[in-house]
Amino acid sequence: MEVTARERGFFSVVRWRSDGTRDEARNVAVVLVDAEGQFGGIRIAPPSALSSDPRQQGFLDAILHGLEAQFSDKQRPDLARLREISDALSQSLYVTAPKPTAVPDPELTLQALYRAYVAPIGGGSRVLTKGVVTDKVVSALRKQGFRVRRSEYVGDFIFDAVVERTEGLFSCDVLSFATPKQDWVPTERDAGHFLYGLGQLKLSGMAVIQPPTQESREEARRSFQRVRHWFKDAGVPTREPEELASSQLGLSLH
Repeated sequence: MEVTARERGFFSVVRWRSDGTRDEARNVAVVLVDAEGQFGGIRIAPPSALSSDPRQQGFLDAILHGLEAQFSDKQRPDLARLREISDALSQSLYVTAPKPTAVPDPELTLQALYRAYVAPIGGGSRVLTKGVVTDKVVSALRKQGFRVRRSEYVGDFIFDAVVERTEGLFSCDVLSFATPKQDWVPTERDAGHFLYGLGQLKLSGMAVIQPPTQESREEARRSFQRVRHWFKDAGVPTREPEELASSQLGLSLH
């Protein structure tokens, strides 16, 4: 039986070395293509599952989102393009040489490859840390068509997410009070840094806050109320992560 182009694909694993002096790497994404560029895609691991360093999360997000964007174009990457990418990326982030694979269904095959090579063991952390919530915020904004940069400096101030708009940048502070930690002073300092940066740079912005859970400590609840009052007094809107699925954000693309 003749194998059609749709039934034969090629995949590569995107790997990342966090320390160039050590021969260690982590799988961060998997790419699937066919010879003609008729089907394929990329599945990437959440940046928060790859590093606890916000700057590394921002670096990985920018590189991997750039690869992901190529699969949203009408002209999808084909085998030749995947080989070019594999040859070009060979430093801290690199792509393995393409390997053949049977593709009875492109989406199911990509999911299976992701589970086999990339997915965090155990499905990843379910704790709603700041990094996990930032994953959700960046993804939700991009799905609405916004160009978002993660862990980005504007002037001398670093912001969790920066939205590019023609009328100016829009910055986001991401906070989570749904973790079991006891010391909330760093979170409050984060909020203060954000408000001070907005004032100094004359930027528009909002805070996306994951509220405490029923199991949260009383210290988390008090800190949550304290920080929310700060934003209210400063006239900075706050949202919960689930609200970002709505188009009623008060933002515009133009």
